Amino acid sequence: MQTNICLTLFLAVSIFLASCGDGHYVNVRPGSENIHVASSLDEVNNCSDKGNNRVRITGYAERLSSYIKKDLIQLSKNAAADVGANTIIMGEYHENGNGTQSATFNAFLCK
Repeated sequence: MQTNICLTLFLAVSIFLASCGDGHYVNVRPGSENIHVASSLDEVNNCSDKGNNRVRITGYAERLSSYIKKDLIQLSKNAAADVGANTIIMGEYHENGNGTQSATFNAFLCK
């Protein structure tokens, strides 16, 4: 009986860990995997401005701190794909408290 309980617990934990993947809580929207994250404004000098987006996550206490920024970037990549952009750059990063963090990104179409 104890072996069955241990096996069931092991399987449940294994399934949970497999579903966690790399720790992201954000879905990857089709097309967003092709969005480049620029590290400076020099990279977008000759690009068309496609607007900006402000993304927000709540309940980040459950997230590992190393994934918070990655999740914000993925949300912005998803939004950039929707407007036909292929490059984003983070403008501002906000820690709003009460379990909320947000960032503002600018989106560009670069050739």
